[in-house]
Amino acid sequence: MIRTMLTLRVDPTRTREVLDYYREHDVLRYSLDHSAAVASEISVAADGSGEILVTALWPDENAYQGWIDNPWRESSNERLRELLRDAEVGAGRIFEIDHDVRKS
Repeated sequence: MIRTMLTLRVDPTRTREVLDYYREHDVLRYSLDHSAAVASEISVAADGSGEILVTALWPDENAYQGWIDNPWRESSNERLRELLRDAEVGAGRIFEIDHDVRKS
């Protein structure tokens, strides 16, 4: 199992617009419905810095690559690219999950 993390450092005045884009275009739901993703989240820094973290849980790197290669991502990204024009977009990172615990 792996977790992917993408960090977006957005001007704090544009944070809401980026979050609204993800919500209005149902990006997280689309990724779950059209890939092998197990779960995904978008989080915003509580300190008001404008930092956004997009994470997802995948069975393996091949499953994640399937999402990276999905043509919808490219065709739907024009508005997102505009919103992120002056943002610092970190490189996507992949983490192997060593172990986890859950409440039953």
